[in-house]
Amino acid sequence: MVNIEDYIVESRLFNTFRIDELLFVEYKCLVQDDESDIWAHNNYFAYVLGGQKKWKTQKGEYLVSSGEGLFVKKGANTVYQYFAEPFLVLFIFIPDSFIREVLSRHYTILSKKEKIQEKSDSVIPLYVNEVLDSFFQSLLSYFAQPKAPYKELLRLKMEELLLNILSQPDNISLKQYFVQLGQRQEVNMAKTMNTHFQYPLSIQDYARLCARSLSSFRRDFKHTFNTTPSQWLMQKRLEYSRFLLENSDKSIVEVMDDSGFKNRSHFIKAFKDAYGNSPQRYRMNQSV
Repeated sequence: MVNIEDYIVESRLFNTFRIDELLFVEYKCLVQDDESDIWAHNNYFAYVLGGQKKWKTQKGEYLVSSGEGLFVKKGANTVYQYFAEPFLVLFIFIPDSFIREVLSRHYTILSKKEKIQEKSDSVIPLYVNEVLDSFFQSLLSYFAQPKAPYKELLRLKMEELLLNILSQPDNISLKQYFVQLGQRQEVNMAKTMNTHFQYPLSIQDYARLCARSLSSFRRDFKHTFNTTPSQWLMQKRLEYSRFLLENSDKSIVEVMDDSGFKNRSHFIKAFKDAYGNSPQRYRMNQSV
């Protein structure tokens, strides 16, 4: 499964600016697949410059076109490609720590009403008003310059974006998510794992997503779930596959993919070991 931020940095195929963990990218999609699973260990803004792409989460689907934007929380999603025209996007990768830092220094702009927490999806549509559109266009102009801008200028530009979102009446869901993020200092492991168990991430990837070293991830996981990550993931994926077989009309291959299994024979054997029948036979028995 591709970590989109790592791919951008390691491929060196795109125009980028970096300051600490902030990454600014002028991105042209080179992927030829209709559907791809991607993940990122940092949050990111996506401002579309051309073409279309759809982000799919557990809760919904978000199609964005030129002039539109999204905020994507760190984690995994499925994206769908449209080939009518090239997909061009300005990506800005931003860690939780930077958001918290800005909130801590500018908390006075938040009213009590705005501090009401709202549960949001892992993808939040961005309302791009005239102010935000001008902001993104100003960032794009730096990529056309012969020299990279000063790093401190990029840091200030990122702070400007967050302050625009926090101080304006639009983008209330994103504003409230930022406030919620600022109120906690450690990644919630249980919430992160329950949100992403269907994606075929490695144990090392899950540790990174939970902002922990591999050893501390294993230790905290044992404390939280009283089992190992591998055992928990297998049980969780099998339980979800059984739920889909009982409550949906999805094919066996779709159930396998949606549950986080990528090998058909492995899925069938694991399901039969757990429930006594193959997935196909199990579904048939439920309909009798």
